[in-house]
Amino acid sequence: MGTRIIPAVSLLKLSVLMVFLILPEARAWLPGTVSPQAVDGLSVDSTDRRDVLAFYQCIYHASWDYEGNNMWTGAVAFCTPGTTSAIFKNDVRRRVNFYRALVGLPGDITFNATYSAKDQAAALMMSANNALSHTPPNTWSCFTTDGYEAAGASNLAWGTFGPGSVDAYMRDDGANNIVVGHRRWILYTRAQVMGTGDIPFNVPYNSANALWVLGSFKPAPAPTFLCWPNQGFVPASLSPARWSLSYPGANFASATVTMTQNGSPVPLTVISRTDNGYGDNTIVWAPSGLPSSVSSDLPYVVTVSGIAGGGPTTKSYTVTLFNPDILGESVTITGTSTPPTSGQNYSFNSIDQADSYELEVASGSTGAWTEGAEDSPVPEISEDISAGYSLRQSALKRTGSKAFQLTFSSGVFSDQSFIVTRDIIPGPASQLQYYDRARFSTTTTTLEAQVSTDNGSTWTTISSRNGVGLSSANWDPNWISRSHSLAAYAGQVIRVRFTMKSNGGSVVQGVTANHGFFIDDVTVTNATELVNTTTTSLSGNSSTFDLNATTAGAALVNGVTYYLRIRPNVGTRWFGYGNFKTVTAQAPPDYADWIATLYPEVTGGFTDDQDQDGVANGVEYAFGLNPTMANSNATLPQPVLSGTDFILSYAESAPTTGITYGAECSENLVNWTSIADTGTGAQHSFSVDTTGKEMLFIRHKITLLP
Repeated sequence: MGTRIIPAVSLLKLSVLMVFLILPEARAWLPGTVSPQAVDGLSVDSTDRRDVLAFYQCIYHASWDYEGNNMWTGAVAFCTPGTTSAIFKNDVRRRVNFYRALVGLPGDITFNATYSAKDQAAALMMSANNALSHTPPNTWSCFTTDGYEAAGASNLAWGTFGPGSVDAYMRDDGANNIVVGHRRWILYTRAQVMGTGDIPFNVPYNSANALWVLGSFKPAPAPTFLCWPNQGFVPASLSPARWSLSYPGANFASATVTMTQNGSPVPLTVISRTDNGYGDNTIVWAPSGLPSSVSSDLPYVVTVSGIAGGGPTTKSYTVTLFNPDILGESVTITGTSTPPTSGQNYSFNSIDQADSYELEVASGSTGAWTEGAEDSPVPEISEDISAGYSLRQSALKRTGSKAFQLTFSSGVFSDQSFIVTRDIIPGPASQLQYYDRARFSTTTTTLEAQVSTDNGSTWTTISSRNGVGLSSANWDPNWISRSHSLAAYAGQVIRVRFTMKSNGGSVVQGVTANHGFFIDDVTVTNATELVNTTTTSLSGNSSTFDLNATTAGAALVNGVTYYLRIRPNVGTRWFGYGNFKTVTAQAPPDYADWIATLYPEVTGGFTDDQDQDGVANGVEYAFGLNPTMANSNATLPQPVLSGTDFILSYAESAPTTGITYGAECSENLVNWTSIADTGTGAQHSFSVDTTGKEMLFIRHKITLLP
């Protein structure tokens, strides 16, 4: 066994190392994802895209499941108002506070139990009579004085309930709502206490909401402009057809509004200037030509001039519509493409406001596969279909015992879809192949094959066909073979989805083998499928990870290719994976292989010093240096002082085998003592307590195994 000891590399005595910890910038929106179900105490920086995105994903979506949370105990037929659950009421209040925080108001509205009980009676009347009235007559079904009082003090909605009604109030569509009075009460600067009453849809009665907004006002705060959509970034899906600007006591009678997008004027019509008495004074206009959805950020500059009333006479601001499902950046992994089978450390870029990351490591398979809806093997799919029918049915199939069916069940108009949950890397010759067959389906209904490159966040349609109509004579007599090139996605990780769309038109509702579209025998040819996938959670402040037996699910195998990618979690929502990094594991060379392959001109052995730089050949091997090019001792890992500990810590910088890494310490350069290695795997750490020592030296010790 040969041993090479490096001379002492550091002396502890001369100075004290000062370390300053710089904390990351605090997240602007409160209370943050540490409280993902927060109902109040909300605030957000609307000028920060990522802040609004995280706020929307967490707080808006926290009320997403309100329909299942309502737990209503009443019965319209018996004029029983009942109650809704506390969780549901929090869903409603959270949605109110979400909008208020987004426009810059305190998100601190509370609910009064008495108001909510009376609102429940009001909502019952609206549902029972299939009508809305702030002054319902006493001849109405289920009339009560409590309900009458609440009807006069509340926003009223019919056909929606809960947070869905709050969204409707903020849109304020309809011929009777050009003054956007419902919105103005929700965004009233003096509002502090509200209540809610809700009736969910129950055949034959429609849903209804009463949101108490009048009374219990706080003292007027300092006057401020409030606009909806809000100044700064706003999710495009929330942008209404009617825009508004409010200011307490303002006179908008002679005001004008202009809007531009990228310097070009946006046509608009002012529809309300002097209709006051609803919250703060407000001007309302309807811009034309705005998109219903966006894929890239779209800023609009708004200027309202000619404002009277003693306050500011002009207000200019920018509203940027954006898609909160598009993060705008992804995680990129950097590091060697030939990691040693012993493991390798990799780095990745951090994502602002990421709460965590998920690392995925997989190997590849070019084996053939087919999804045919069979019971065995269980298909690798996820479905998003309505209740009332089964995605996998046996009445009509091409091969095997089952095929997929997409249709609209009774009362359903929403899109129906299923995803093939295989992660596929197409090549230039790859084809998506499947068979389909249509029966009763309107000609405006479509069956679409779609591809996603971001783990399902967005989808691109690569094939579409229309329904065959309402006559059985138009049914497809046989299964139709489809084949679509995936060359445009070569080298990317994709997923495939099939979706049946109503496209806003009429639909055929039925769940037998006579209805909808049928799909069978789905496959992708000439492609690589990611298999043996292992996922590992990483903390939000991570920027590195180790590829090893743990993160790969098993020991790395020489010559095997691995696919690495990472996705971030922002605002409690997982966004798409970044581009994968492809690496091929290699068994690390031993010292003899290293010399023979890379430096055959080296004539000395492990303990010799070919380039006469004071660093032995074996040490240069251990730390990835060139034994034929002079290097100073400073190129080796250096110890640092941390508190009273003198620490030598480093990760192996090159794949090596056949050696051990060690360190020794001395107070006199004569007597040396080995230091225990407290690191793990390829990470080494040697620490010595300096208490009571006048001088201390640390040196590396690299040992060649027999």
